[in-house]
Formats: sequence, C-alpha cells, structure tokens
Amino acid sequence: MKRRAFVFGGLSTLASFQHSRDVKADGHTGRVLILGATGRIGRFIAETIRSDGYTVRATTRNVDRAKQRIPGDYEWVQADVRDPRTLVEPLRDVDYVVSSIRSSQWVGGYNPEFVDYHGMQNLVDAAKAAGVKHFVLISTATSGPQVDQSKNPAKNYVRYFKTKGEEVVRTSGLSHTIIAPGRVPEEPGGEIPFILLDRKDYYVSIIKAGDVALAALDALTNPAARGKAFGLRNEPSVALGHWRTQYAEMPDR
Repeated sequence: MKRRAFVFGGLSTLASFQHSRDVKADGHTGRVLILGATGRIGRFIAETIRSDGYTVRATTRNVDRAKQRIPGDYEWVQADVRDPRTLVEPLRDVDYVVSSIRSSQWVGGYNPEFVDYHGMQNLVDAAKAAGVKHFVLISTATSGPQVDQSKNPAKNYVRYFKTKGEEVVRTSGLSHTIIAPGRVPEEPGGEIPFILLDRKDYYVSIIKAGDVALAALDALTNPAARGKAFGLRNEPSVALGHWRTQYAEMPDR
C-alpha cells in the first residue's frame, strides 16, 4: 500500500519530468475519455494527457475511491463497459477515447470474455454513436492476430478475448491506434528512449508506463499513427524521439 501511495503522489511531478524529456508539449484542447484510468498504465496516461492541455474525463466503478487515490483535475464518472447504458453520458461531448481496460478476474463477472471482448464491443458502439474523432486501445504485446490465440487457454483465454476486442476496434470504422506494451513497470517515461515494434517481432521486454502514456498522447492527433498497431520496447541505443519516425513501418494489425 505504501508503494502505491508513493506512485500516486508522484504523479503531480510526472508531467514536468516527461515534458522536460521526450515529449512534444504543443498544448492541446478537447476532451479525452480514459477508461481504466485507475490502473497501473491508465493513471500515467491520464496525467500525461491532462498535462498536455486536454480535459480528461476518467471512468471508474467507484468515483469516491478514485478521487481519494488519484488527485488531480479530472472529471471522474462512473461506468462499467459490461453495461452499455453506463457509457452514454461519459461519452457526451468527448473528442477522443483511450481505453486501457482489462479483466480483473479470470472467472466470474469481470472475466476476459465479458470485459476485454464484449465490453469492448459496447465501448466501440458507444464511441461511434458519440462521434469520437479517434480511439486508442491499450492492449498487450502477447495478444493480437499474429498467432492463433484460440489455442491458448491460459487465464481463461485472456489473449484470445483481447485479440477479439482488438478486432472489434480494427473493423469498427473508427479512426484508431492499437498500442500493445509488454512488461510495464510503473515508472515515469521520457528519459530512456524506446522503439515501436511490429508485433510479430515481439519478445519479452520492458516499456515504462510513462512511455506508453507518451505514445498514447501522440496517437490522439498524429495522422501517422492512424490505423496502426504496434508493440513498444525501451531501447537505450536509439535517440530520444526516434519512435515517432517509425509509424510508417508498422502494420495495421
């Protein structure tokens, strides 16, 4: 618990750290809905996007608890992707969506099929109805169509259902980007360079949560990121910002 308190408290300095390193602080306007904003990656994304000038609306199943755990100027709203009725109001007047939701149980009501697949169907349908400009999905490096995930029963077929969720986004007609990190330490980004990876070339590697957030921020408005799907890896041998030159090399799945 003390470690979590330290990380959350450090988010107030996260933005200034990242903007002093590998981030283009152009300053944007608009409202971004972030799902999974209380998670280990989502909270870095929320702070990074808010610090760039966007209004951040963040979903949670418990607003009071989220406000206590994560300080900051956020529009906290209650939502559950399993219930499409709860997504209508959160998406009102939203320009962009970033989803880092994931199943919190392997069995039970929050299992991968209900959250990562059917929940994504509900979210995409609601985002289309709301007319969002761009949809960013934070998936996982080990999911995706590069292998037959239906033959992997681990953790109640979580990789299969995440892949099905990606397919929902990819075939939705929405402008989108799919970001698929591997192992993600809960640390600020922007100091160690990173690269984009074709997911078929992925191997076990590390990308800091703060760097995932930088990629998500860039994907909101960078035309080069449209329709792309990629993994990420910290790579000290390249220059800071090198990843922004790699979009053309990335596939659409």
